[in-house]
Amino acid sequence: MEIEIFTLCDYASDMNGKMVVVGTFDVIHSNVFPTQPPFAIALRLRFSEKEYGNHKVNIFLFDEEGKELAKVDGGLTVNKPNIGNHSSINLAMNMSGKFDKPGKYSFELHVDGEFKSGLSFYVVKS
Repeated sequence: MEIEIFTLCDYASDMNGKMVVVGTFDVIHSNVFPTQPPFAIALRLRFSEKEYGNHKVNIFLFDEEGKELAKVDGGLTVNKPNIGNHSSINLAMNMSGKFDKPGKYSFELHVDGEFKSGLSFYVVKS
């Protein structure tokens, strides 16, 4: 499995197999805390022929002390493509998160119980 895209952004969408990503960033500004800004996670995964089948996907949100703040659980089925020898899966998650204070936060991507990538960002008082 390859991670083609794993980013924090303003908006994400899968439009007929094309990943649309608007406004990628790594800092959230707020002058009031707690803050609950809208954001999206755009994720595009590429699977080879030997990886077809069912997979478990988890995305965790951690604060800078390593405390788990949220978790998204899901599953996906990777089918053999009509063209080529790999399958790409787009996951667009538009959401909001509650941040009680400024600091460094991170998302972690796990597939089938294994850590695959991290995505850190900052929430700052402006």
